[in-house]
Amino acid sequence: MSVDILFLNLTRFGDLLQSQSLLEDCRRAGLRAGLVCLDNFASALPLLRSLSAAWPLPGADILRRLDGKGPGGSWHDAPALLLDFVERLRREAAPRHVVNLTATLPSRLLASLLAPSPEAVTGFVLDREGFGFCRGNWAAYLCGSTLKRCNAPFNMQDMFRMAARPAIRALGHPAPVEDAACGGRLLPPEDEACGQAARLLAAAPEGCRGFVGLQLGASHPARQWPQASFAQVGDGLWQAARLCPVLLGTPSEKSLARAYARQARGPFLDAVGATSLPVLAALVARLRLLVTNDTGTMHLAAGLGIPSLAIFLATAQAWDTGPYLEGCCCLEPALPCHPCGFRQFCPHDGGCRECISARTVLRLALGWLNSGRWESNVDDSLRQEARIWLTTRDADTGFADLVCLSGHEYEDRSLWLRLQRRFWQQLLDDMDDAPVPPAPAWSAEFFSAARASATTRELLPLLRETQHFLAAMPDQCRLAAVHPRMGQLLLRACDHIQRLLEGRDELASLGYFWHEARQARGDDLNALAGLAETLSRHLEELNALLSP
Repeated sequence: MSVDILFLNLTRFGDLLQSQSLLEDCRRAGLRAGLVCLDNFASALPLLRSLSAAWPLPGADILRRLDGKGPGGSWHDAPALLLDFVERLRREAAPRHVVNLTATLPSRLLASLLAPSPEAVTGFVLDREGFGFCRGNWAAYLCGSTLKRCNAPFNMQDMFRMAARPAIRALGHPAPVEDAACGGRLLPPEDEACGQAARLLAAAPEGCRGFVGLQLGASHPARQWPQASFAQVGDGLWQAARLCPVLLGTPSEKSLARAYARQARGPFLDAVGATSLPVLAALVARLRLLVTNDTGTMHLAAGLGIPSLAIFLATAQAWDTGPYLEGCCCLEPALPCHPCGFRQFCPHDGGCRECISARTVLRLALGWLNSGRWESNVDDSLRQEARIWLTTRDADTGFADLVCLSGHEYEDRSLWLRLQRRFWQQLLDDMDDAPVPPAPAWSAEFFSAARASATTRELLPLLRETQHFLAAMPDQCRLAAVHPRMGQLLLRACDHIQRLLEGRDELASLGYFWHEARQARGDDLNALAGLAETLSRHLEELNALLSP
C-alpha cells in the first residue's frame, strides 16, 4: 500500500500517540500517511486515526541478532534483517516523502534509506557526508528546544505538526493545519479489548459509582510521585465519591503497585502489568478521571477524551509534554528549581517529589468531580505547593495552550515561556512563508511584569547586541561576495553571535537554531543575508516589546 508521506517515530509510546494530530493534518490535505514505529508498540496502531498503513520495526529482534542470538547465531543476521525490512518497506510504502520525527542517528539513517531521494526527507536527516542536521525551520527549533527546559513553550504534538508542515504543504492540497481543535483524538478501543476491560472492572467493590485511574510509574524514578501519596488520593476518592481506584502500569512497575497496596486503606483494582495496550486503552476509556505522572498513559487518556490530573516532576513540565486535551489539570511543584535540566544532578535529593501533597491533589480532584471546575478549590495553601495549569486551546492558532489557575503566570519562567511562544511562532511562520498569527492580546499587567522581570533585565542587553550584529550582516555578506577577505569578518560576526546566545540557558534554543540555519546557508551569501535580516527584524520587535 503506497503512501504519500511516511513518518518515522521510533521512540516511546507517548510520542507515538502524539503523532495523531499530524496524521489528521495529512487527511485534511488529501494525503495518505504511513508510519514506522517500534514493534513493541504495534498493538496501539489500531487507535491511530487517519493512518493508511504502518510498518513496525523489529528493533528487539535486530538487537538480539546483533548479540548473536538470532536463528543463525551470527551478528551478520542483524543488518540482513534490517535491509530486508527496508527493501520491503520501499516496495510496499513507496513513499513520495519521508518525515523523520526521531533525532537519533539510526533513525536518520533509516530515513535516508527509505526516501526516494536525499532531498525527500524532512525533519531529522543526514547530509551527503553522513552528518546530522535538521531540514525544516520548525524541526531545527524542535531539536534546539530540548536542550534547556526553559525553551519549550509548545506542546509536542504541535511541534510534530509544524515539523511536518513543509512536506504536507508541498504534496497536499491547501488546508490550514491550524484547524485541528480535535486533531489529537484517537479511535475508540475495539470490542474485544472493551470486553476484557469490563471483566477486570467487574471485580469492583460493592457501592462503586465509577473508576479513577492511578498511573503510578513514569520514565524515571525522579518523575514519580510517591506511592504513599497516590494511596492517600485513592482512599480519599473512594471515601468521598465511591470512585474505585484502578492501578495502571507496565509489568516493570509491579513493585510500585505493591508499595501502593501496603499504604492503601480502601479498596482498589490492580491492573498493573495485567493489560495489553488495547486493553489499557479500554480501561482508560471507562475512567471518570486519570491521576497520573507525565506518561504515555496520560497521552492515551487525552486521545480518548478522558481528563487527567497530571503531576510533572523533575525534568517534566506541562508546557511541552502536557495532555493534548482541553480541560485537564497539570501540576508542577512551586519551586524555583523546577523543571530541572536533563542529565543534571539534583542538589535537593529529589525534593520536588514531596512538594505536592496528597491533600492538594485530592482537593483538586474532588472539586472538579463536584463542580466541573478545577479552580473551585484553589486557595493560598495550594498555591504555595503547586503551579496549577489548565489545558486549553489558542483560538488564533489552534495550538495547545495553558492557563494558570494559581497566580504563577507572572513568574520569570512563565513570562519567558509565554514570550517565546510569540517570538518563535511568528519567526518560524514567517520563514516558512506561512500565515503569521496575530500578536496575542496581552494585558498591560503582563507587559509590565515582563519588562520588570529579572530575566528580561539580564537578557535584554544580549538580545540588543545580537540584533545589532544581525542587522549589520547583510552588508557584510554583500562585501564578502565582492572582497573574499571580508569573509573572515563575516565569520567572526557569526561566531560572536553564537557565543552571545550560548552564554545563557534562556537563549539556548535560539543559539542552536542560529547554528543550524547558518550552516545550512553557509555556501549561499544571499541566503545567509536573508536569514540575518529576518532574525534581526523579529529580534528588534522583541526588544522593543521588552524595553521599558
